Amino acid sequence: MSWKRFFRREKWDEERARELASHLEIEADENVSRGMLPDEARYAANRKLGNSTLIREEIFHMNSAGFLETLWQDVKYGVRSFAAKPGFTFFAVAVLALGIAANTSIFSLMNAVLLRALPYPNSDRLVMVWEDSSFYGFPENTPAPGNYNTWNTQNHTFDGMAAFSDIAPSLTGDGDPERLNGKRVTANFFSVLGVRPFMGSDFLPQEDHPGTNRVAIVSYGIWLTRFGGDPQIVGKQIVLDNKNYTVKGVMPRGFQFEERGDEIWAPLGMSAETLQDHDGHYLGVVGRLKPGVTLEQANAELGTIASQLQKQFPNTNQHVGSYAAPLRDHLIGNLRQVILLLMMAVVFVLLIACANVANLLLSRAAGRQREIAVRMALGAGRGRIVRQMLTESILLSVVAGGIGLALSAGIIKLLATLVPTELPLANQAGIDTGVLIFTLCVSFATGVIFGVAPALRISRLSLNETLKANGGRGSVAGGRRMRNALVILEFALAIVLFSGAGLMIRSFVALRGLDPGFRTDKITIFRTLLPRPRYDDAVKRVEFFDESLARIESLPGVVSAGYVSWVPLANYGGATGITIEGEAAPPPGESSIRNITNVREVNDHYLQTLGVTLTQGRWLDARDKVEAPPVALINETAAHRYWPAKNPMGLRFKTGDAASKAPWITVVGVVGDMHQAGLEKVPRPEMYFPFSQQANLGYDPRYIIVKAATDRIQLAQSVREQIWAVDKQQPVGGGFPLAD
Repeated sequence: MSWKRFFRREKWDEERARELASHLEIEADENVSRGMLPDEARYAANRKLGNSTLIREEIFHMNSAGFLETLWQDVKYGVRSFAAKPGFTFFAVAVLALGIAANTSIFSLMNAVLLRALPYPNSDRLVMVWEDSSFYGFPENTPAPGNYNTWNTQNHTFDGMAAFSDIAPSLTGDGDPERLNGKRVTANFFSVLGVRPFMGSDFLPQEDHPGTNRVAIVSYGIWLTRFGGDPQIVGKQIVLDNKNYTVKGVMPRGFQFEERGDEIWAPLGMSAETLQDHDGHYLGVVGRLKPGVTLEQANAELGTIASQLQKQFPNTNQHVGSYAAPLRDHLIGNLRQVILLLMMAVVFVLLIACANVANLLLSRAAGRQREIAVRMALGAGRGRIVRQMLTESILLSVVAGGIGLALSAGIIKLLATLVPTELPLANQAGIDTGVLIFTLCVSFATGVIFGVAPALRISRLSLNETLKANGGRGSVAGGRRMRNALVILEFALAIVLFSGAGLMIRSFVALRGLDPGFRTDKITIFRTLLPRPRYDDAVKRVEFFDESLARIESLPGVVSAGYVSWVPLANYGGATGITIEGEAAPPPGESSIRNITNVREVNDHYLQTLGVTLTQGRWLDARDKVEAPPVALINETAAHRYWPAKNPMGLRFKTGDAASKAPWITVVGVVGDMHQAGLEKVPRPEMYFPFSQQANLGYDPRYIIVKAATDRIQLAQSVREQIWAVDKQQPVGGGFPLAD
């Protein structure tokens, strides 16, 4: 079949007419040569050749797809009919385009997060391995190095298991000091993921030891922005936390793991002593299952190893299990439920749009009854009428789908800005082949859904009654009942949709009305994690923060300032085991640590700056120096859990077990609970230590908060200048409102 013939029927028809005319002339000439008169010869030639119009039709259908030809005719007719009613066409297309755009946008997010394979080879075999410390309130706990080492060396179900921990080194040298986000990783980290640097090489096993781990791999983005895309970057020296590192390679464009902002990776370099530590819980562990190994088999083996560790190390591993979970579950967090809920909502919106347009088509059909009746009188069957009506509906939905696809491109960009940076997969949402196919299918299905009812109704016209009626107007057979049914359907869908939206709004309002336990008014956050070994000495770290805060509080408009390990809503905080003074000893063979609390190290003004309520005792203050007896503030949840039916003022506890050399710490105050990890999260037991007394505990401050009445932009620059006056090489990030 010639597509040129199909789309240029008129020209092809003229050529066939001329060809038949020439055959007619040849036949007539032959008849004349046989002795016929000219008129008689032409008449005989016409009789022999037959009806030329019918012949042209038969030749066309013999050399073309009849269905496509009639479909093309239906499309052209539909375009003309819609052009004749621009108001109706605009409204119908607009309603459908919005519904299709919403569905396409949410599907693109669902495709990137839930459906598309992770950007690693054989990603279905990648898992995260966790400690199960549900007994202590941490069902998904970060593993200790000793536990990771045991899993890694004793398992038979993993092709590889790699560990990592977050770092935020200071990059100094050319340009302003800059705080980078990154990870320290075991040498096999990238090979477990199945990725390689696009420039340079991966880490070597011999580089993953203390003293030899001064090498780094940088991200594609930092290679472009900080190093100008230097093609000779591999082998060059950079300065991280005042130490020289050699650049080993550059990761491919778009590579990310966990958070989107990682910019640098260096070897973890765990010593033999560290690999025997079963108490410090700070690692992330990713593993690749062997081909054919199921998640259930891996978890069974991990459970066996965890049982052995409980017997071998009861003080640290009592009630601690282990398990593996798909890497995707870790990367998407709780976004699965959110996306599925949004997808259901936009499907309801599209169904409402379909019902709306179907009602419009039924009303429009009432004005086309005479036209349809005439076509039926001329021989068009019911199937032909239905096909014409469905073609028009699908044409309408396809046009709306194209517009909806264009609209969704902007909506997808908006969605990407609303998704937290901790969910890197959402950043890959976009219009790809899968999204295009989805939009095409949705558009086609939409046309059928809203077009089939009007098509079936109008094809059942009473021919005699319609042709006899004045002007051919009236109601389509059963049309009123169908319109009523569609209206009922619209209301039902709308009620379900609005009920769900109302419940969500109610939950949102309840969360907004919930007292978080702190105030955010006029508070600005700055990130200032101090690098080691430049601040390896605890006294220097305390002096830096104290001097910086003294300078900041002297700025015009500053009300107060403080520093803390983790600000609210960023993290639950560090966690440590504590022993309560006077608590009964545990049974033989059980861990002596049965109380786990979250910990934050603060200065004496931090809690007051946040507007936290003091319910008992006193605040931390200037008397709580390094040489003074150790003290702490606790929250109300800790007071009720660890000292039930007692006044905790003056009572003592210590970090670690009863036999540890840690000093006893006295409770000097109780403060209100804060929702540290989210407004919907129940507060956990929490303690606040003065940094001056616990500078070696391992939870160094990394945030400075400033409450001020001045312009935030001007304040941010002034704060940076004051910090740089203390240490010109110290990076200062943030400068954003806590309210955000």
